[in-house]
Amino acid sequence: MAINIESGMYLIKRINSFFWLFLLLVVLLQLSADKNLPFLSALLYAVGIVITLKVYAQMLSGRKVVESLFHLNTFVLLGTMMLLSVIVALILSLEGYVIIRLTVKEEATRIILDDSVSLFFGLFIFVVLVTGLNYSFNQYKRFLEQENELETIKRKALEMEISILRNQLSPHFTFNVLNNLQFLIIKDKGEALVMLSRYSKILRYYVYESQKKYISLNQEVAFLKEYFNLEIDRYVSDLNISCNWNIPENNFKVVPFIISTFVENAFKHVLPTRHNDYFIKQTCQVDELGILVFEIDNTFDEAAMANRPKGVGLKHVQERLKLVYADNFRLSIQQENEIFSMQLKLNLR
Repeated sequence: MAINIESGMYLIKRINSFFWLFLLLVVLLQLSADKNLPFLSALLYAVGIVITLKVYAQMLSGRKVVESLFHLNTFVLLGTMMLLSVIVALILSLEGYVIIRLTVKEEATRIILDDSVSLFFGLFIFVVLVTGLNYSFNQYKRFLEQENELETIKRKALEMEISILRNQLSPHFTFNVLNNLQFLIIKDKGEALVMLSRYSKILRYYVYESQKKYISLNQEVAFLKEYFNLEIDRYVSDLNISCNWNIPENNFKVVPFIISTFVENAFKHVLPTRHNDYFIKQTCQVDELGILVFEIDNTFDEAAMANRPKGVGLKHVQERLKLVYADNFRLSIQQENEIFSMQLKLNLR
């Protein structure tokens, strides 16, 4: 995402805390500049101004108030803000009057209160500034919340689509396996039992492990090895399948079906080329820094592929990579000379 929602919300909280502290110091310095106003009176008035403005800002930050202001047209919004600013400025002026009357000698009180009109307009401009800043912060916060809600909706929608996709893939895969089992039961019951055992492990992965948010990389690799072995049994000698695994002992985690989707796609679309090349070549390695590099190539027939409907598996896995791994992956997909090539670099740390 272009916007880091958590960082944005954290930044707003930090700026908000700094703003009120800065405001207190500015008001205190401004009031202390008046020689007729004792420091204690200036401090009490400064604290009163900041507390009142903070309560006012919290009132404006209420969800219902923010929504109401958002739906106003520009002129009504400006009028509403001006009216609120006048009311708050009057309240602040009244607070100042009470504090001055209670803490300042009577002869000095008259001198200070003679300048009450200019004080009111100064407070009014100050409140307008606070109102405008508060409105801007609330709109930015509202934008971040909407982005967060949109992100959540996208994730849920993608999870639903992936769940539907799994339900589509499993019966298709099961249909092919059962056809082969039917043939092998007649030909070689022992080989049929081996295939059934492999399929049982794959089905268990589909049903249980794939529902978890993260699983160990070793589990995903074990599933892929079973998948490859089962496909090798299915295709016998027609398809040239080569696998190269370089996975040392590790504790890395990975999202289920991130890698296997590319394998399923390769077997689903592999076809002999016009030059009778017919293969799937795959390599998978992980270094000690947790960088996984997965590559798989398969042949295909351009003419035959043109008449097939486009699948959604690769689209979904790319969306999942963006949502889960953000900038921690690089995916390259190419189609050239009747060879479909895919390379995934994934930072597992």
